[in-house]
Amino acid sequence: MCALEAEEGFVPAAGGGRLFYRISGKGPFALVMPANWGVDSYVYARGLSPLEFWLALVTFDPRGVGRSDPVKAMEEYATDTTAKDAASVASALHIERSVVIGHSNGGAVALTYALAFPERVSHLILLSTGARWDAPGREAVPGPYPSTEAEMRQQVSASIPLAVHEPSKFARSMDTLLPRMRFSPERLRWTSEHEYDAYDLRGRLPEIRADVLIIHGRQDRVVSLARAEELHRGIAGSRFAVLDACGHWPFVERRAEFVEAVTAFLGLEGRSKHRRT
Repeated sequence: MCALEAEEGFVPAAGGGRLFYRISGKGPFALVMPANWGVDSYVYARGLSPLEFWLALVTFDPRGVGRSDPVKAMEEYATDTTAKDAASVASALHIERSVVIGHSNGGAVALTYALAFPERVSHLILLSTGARWDAPGREAVPGPYPSTEAEMRQQVSASIPLAVHEPSKFARSMDTLLPRMRFSPERLRWTSEHEYDAYDLRGRLPEIRADVLIIHGRQDRVVSLARAEELHRGIAGSRFAVLDACGHWPFVERRAEFVEAVTAFLGLEGRSKHRRT
């Protein structure tokens, strides 16, 4: 259990450099994996904040994005490296075992982490993700690769109608989130060219030993429902929650149902809410 005040800081990354982390909330630790395609962790620190009543959320910026240090070589953008960095964050914060949460591309990091460090994962929560990607996911950020952070922010904004079921309701949240999110066009290009087609963990899903919850929006057009169904079939004993009238962002689009599913899965639904001040 964690009972510290909310904190931000830096931990050393393997091979040099520093990783920025943030802890918010109170309760069992939940390590939130960043998306690996070139965005910082702010979207999850903010978007998952309703869980702070039950969990101490640990988020971190991947290398070369946000407040973490730049990379020395492009290969440091790899998903395997980000999973190892997550272990470095956990070790530095003396978190031996925790809940692990991964959304979309961050779900790929979460699966990689669970396979590489099974002893560190008590529960695995996979949101809007899969063990491989499919064609709709390529269209999530349309157009040519952005060359600046401002261009990348504009492309993410343009992708909202594809990503959510009711764009008008989501627009207000994104108006708040986007100006504070930080992006890396270099990381986006590298991961798209080197990892998108190569990513396929279907053959390793039976190795997952943690308790697993899969949550997916029925109307998700970024990662299809078929990918979530594939995860569920591949991970024995996994729980599967499909949220109706929901696209790619269940913790924003269907917040109450999302929180209920997570707290019930973790056995926390009967506990009193308590939050850091």
